[in-house]
Amino acid sequence: MAGARGPADRPLVSGRLVRRLRVLRRNRRRGGSAGAALKTAVAAARRAVPLVVAGALAAAAWPPLCAVVRRHPYFAVREIVVRRTGALAPEAIRAAAGIEPGMSIWDVDAAAVEARLRRTPWIRAARVRRELPGRVVIQVHAFRPVAILALADAGPARFYYLAAGGRIFAPVGPGGPRDLPYVTGLRAADLDGPTGPRAIRRALHLLRLAARAPEGLGAVSEVHVVPGHGLTLLAERPRVPIEMGWGRFEEKLARLGRVLPLWRGREAEIAAVSCVFAEQVIVRTHALGAARRPART
Repeated sequence: MAGARGPADRPLVSGRLVRRLRVLRRNRRRGGSAGAALKTAVAAARRAVPLVVAGALAAAAWPPLCAVVRRHPYFAVREIVVRRTGALAPEAIRAAAGIEPGMSIWDVDAAAVEARLRRTPWIRAARVRRELPGRVVIQVHAFRPVAILALADAGPARFYYLAAGGRIFAPVGPGGPRDLPYVTGLRAADLDGPTGPRAIRRALHLLRLAARAPEGLGAVSEVHVVPGHGLTLLAERPRVPIEMGWGRFEEKLARLGRVLPLWRGREAEIAAVSCVFAEQVIVRTHALGAARRPART
């Protein structure tokens, strides 16, 4: 019959209907997800408002609170502990640190105090730490003088302490230790170039070797620098100048240790000794006023 739908049309109609239903379901789901997300955002915003208000109030109250804590007696410095190596007195270290009992521990700038201590002549290294509520610990390593540098043209302040590496770290003041070997012969101008510092390092090296004194050589009281020639030892025994040159000190001291015992009891006859020449120790006497036969080793 005209206009009647046959069986072939039914699957087409059913397929269209199914597709439309799927689109409707999809739209419904999307709308539901958006609504849920919106509800979650609104709830989070409601919870965040009190936190924001609390944060703003804390920020406004923080500076006054910090000022109260800083001034509170609970955080006053009550103990300043000094731990040191070297001869520097604890009182001098505390004075150089500039930390006073009763000040707020929050006002103690550890880095600034360390820098101030390192500028003190006798102090080689320093470390400062705060221990709440009221304790400050200062650890200091001081220089240990091994010799005294006596400059020939430095006026009244001409004596300076030398550290083991050759550093000039402090002038010799009243009451300072003076029972040390002296390094002499240099002028202030010599310290500006490489010659002076190199001569000081070699003089200290010679002093270290001479401390293991060979037989017949007493303690060294002075090392004299002769620019262009070398170093001269002045020992307590024999009390005569011993020319050492600029190097090979171990070999020269070993040869000297074999020659000096030959002059035991006759030290007063010796005018000078030279170890400058290879394989020789030259002993000059007062009687001859000239070189004796060199002692070869």
